[in-house]
Amino acid sequence: MARIERHPNVSDYILSMSLDEIRQRGGVSDIFEEGKIVLLKDYRLDFDFNAISNLATTIGDVEDKAIRRTLKKLQATSFFEKTGNSTISTVLGRRDESQNPVLDVLCKGNQSVFERAANAIRSAHEEILRIFSVCFPTYDAFRFIPSLRLTQTLFENLHWDNHSIDDDFHQARIFANLDTRPRIWHVSHNYIDYARQLYREHDLGRFAGKDPNLMLDYINGEVLGGTQQTWREALPKHRIAFDPGEVWIGESRMISHQIFYGERAMVYMWFVKAASMANPENRFNNRVEALHQEMANDTVSV
Repeated sequence: MARIERHPNVSDYILSMSLDEIRQRGGVSDIFEEGKIVLLKDYRLDFDFNAISNLATTIGDVEDKAIRRTLKKLQATSFFEKTGNSTISTVLGRRDESQNPVLDVLCKGNQSVFERAANAIRSAHEEILRIFSVCFPTYDAFRFIPSLRLTQTLFENLHWDNHSIDDDFHQARIFANLDTRPRIWHVSHNYIDYARQLYREHDLGRFAGKDPNLMLDYINGEVLGGTQQTWREALPKHRIAFDPGEVWIGESRMISHQIFYGERAMVYMWFVKAASMANPENRFNNRVEALHQEMANDTVSV
C-alpha cells in the first residue's frame, strides 16, 4: 500500500478502497468528482516490470524536438497497435512507418525488447480499461488518451493540470506506477480552495466569464512559479509514495500535484460527457464559474 505522510494544514482527501468495495457501491464517480484521490487497496497491477527495464529513460540527446515531445508523453497503443506506430510517424512528418522512435530510441533498436515491452503494456492497458469500467460504470467517454510516461521526472513544480481546452468537459484519470521503485507525489490544496484564498489579493475576478484555463495558467505560473521558477512556492503538502504496480485515481485539474520522483507510469485520461457525471455541477468549468459568482456575491453583501 502507498506510504502517505499527511500534512495537518491540507485537507485529507486521500481514500483507499478495494475494487470489490468500488464495485459494490456502483463506482467512485461521486467521490472522484468531489476532488478526492482514491487508491486501489489490496491491489497490484500484474505487470512484467523486467519487460521495460531496458528501455531508455532519458531522451535529452534526441535532437528532434517533435520526437522528444512524442516520447515524453507517449501513446500506449504505439507499442502494440499498427495504427499507433503509423500515428507517431504522421505526427513527426514521417511517412515511412518503419521509422518508429519507440523502437529506435526507447528500445535502442532492439526488436525483442520492443516486442516484450509491447506484450507487457498491452496487458496493462487492458487491465486499466477494466478498472475504468468498474470505477466509472456510467461515464460516457468521447475521447481517450492512454499516455505512457517512460522517461524520468524529478522535482516537478507544484501545479494543477491545464489541458488548454476551454470546452466544458469532465475528465476521468487513472494512474499506475510501472517502475520498480515508488513514484513519489506531493499534493497540496484543492484548486478551488486555493483560488479562493488568493482571490482578492490577486484580483482573480478579472478572469470571470473567460476561459478558465487563463486563471489556471496565472496561478500555476505567476503565483507558483511554473517551469521557469520551480520550487518558488512553499505550500504545505501531503507526500505519497506509490508502490510498484499501484493504481490510483484523481482529477488532476482539482488536485495540485508535484512529481518529486517518477520514471515509468501509465497516465490514462478519458474526456467524459458532463451529462453522464454523478453530479454535473461538479465539472471543472462550472466550479470555477461558481467561485467567481460566490466571490462577487460576497463583495455585494459586504
